[in-house]
Amino acid sequence: MNKKFILGAGKRIITPPLGTLLYGYPNKRPADKVNDDLRCNVMAFGYDKVDSILISMDLCSFPEPIAARLKDEIFNAVGVNQERIIIAATHTHSGPCLSSIVGWGDFDTEYFENTLIKNMLCACKEAISNAKEVLLGIGTTESFVGINRRELSKEGKIGLGQNPWGAFDPTMTVLSFISAEDKTPVANLIHYGCHGTAAGHDTPITRDWSGVMVDRMETESGAFTMYINGAEGDVGPRLSNGKTCGDISLMTELGGIAATDAVRAYKTIKDYRKVNFSAVTDVIKLPYKEMPTVEELKEQIAAMGDPEKFWPFQKLKYSTLLKRIEAVEKGDIETYMEIQQVIFAFNGAVIVPFGFEVFSEIFLRLKHYSPFAYTLGISNANAANAYLPSLDQIPRGGYEVEQFLGRNVFCLMNNTDDNIINENLRLIGKLLDNGHSQ
Repeated sequence: MNKKFILGAGKRIITPPLGTLLYGYPNKRPADKVNDDLRCNVMAFGYDKVDSILISMDLCSFPEPIAARLKDEIFNAVGVNQERIIIAATHTHSGPCLSSIVGWGDFDTEYFENTLIKNMLCACKEAISNAKEVLLGIGTTESFVGINRRELSKEGKIGLGQNPWGAFDPTMTVLSFISAEDKTPVANLIHYGCHGTAAGHDTPITRDWSGVMVDRMETESGAFTMYINGAEGDVGPRLSNGKTCGDISLMTELGGIAATDAVRAYKTIKDYRKVNFSAVTDVIKLPYKEMPTVEELKEQIAAMGDPEKFWPFQKLKYSTLLKRIEAVEKGDIETYMEIQQVIFAFNGAVIVPFGFEVFSEIFLRLKHYSPFAYTLGISNANAANAYLPSLDQIPRGGYEVEQFLGRNVFCLMNNTDDNIINENLRLIGKLLDNGHSQ
């Protein structure tokens, strides 16, 4: 008997109340209005029955323990195994705080417990309940919504801005699912890499530029649409002000451009095919650097100066150094980061989650060496372990590199880009070894 690939979609509003402190910048920004509602978007799928789930939430990011808690809630509610769930954040900087990074605000427990979990589970149940056999079409286009944001001054200093010669992936991809029975649209998935900072420090709640794009695609196609963010670690919105942050007006302008691009990619789809779905799960191990001695760590702290004068990132670095001293003194040293990875493949498209804000070169290299026609890496998925820079950018420094080196207690090796690419290529190869055909 031929197995049928089924897919269902569900969504719920997850907008926080006015007055909520918006996350994404170190300054305090109470939300004063709602420009557009935040959403939790769910696709649930499998052969004959749902056994895998992909979620995209209009949030900035969330750490691994929070993702693990959400997966546990889903397993307890609908029975889908935690290892077969991907939960990603679209990376809007105009939503509530679900992180606890020193200097960036407090975790919004009230919102998490009483708004997010309940609505996420409702969206999952809705997606499972309406799952049906579908066909898949894939379309792409070039989009210049994003631009490398590591602006290089003539003095060789890196700052946040626009770098027209920096690494950047212009490909926007749309996966479109239609009913196998009557060919009506069921769901769309848009993939593209760009920071959700077009609204800048403005105080309305918003999905940022991707919200405009998603709404337009739903109108054009008549189907549920969700967005997953690709290599956004070093890519900001290509705003007409020449900066990486704007306001609601500039966000709306850029969102219109993104919407036109997404619809163009969608309209290139002429062929819908039966879905061949596969998944692979395994553990990825990424080596840490050797920990400095207590004396070396104390010297680093002394070189920072007066803690009372620290700006937010200095407070974060200071806190990390103290935690490193504590780990060394206790002998509580870890040698590698262990990641429970899951990769989904749909015909010639493979979806690869990363719990980092990933630099463009990394996903471009992954795409180049991947045997799949469409390799869609996702940033901010299943964790938020700071930025993941490519090795060539570490000597340049800058905000993202400082976060990579100074945010976590244990610091990953400088060539983590090589390690994580090859580990994921190993798992992608398993899909083909297990019989997946494109």
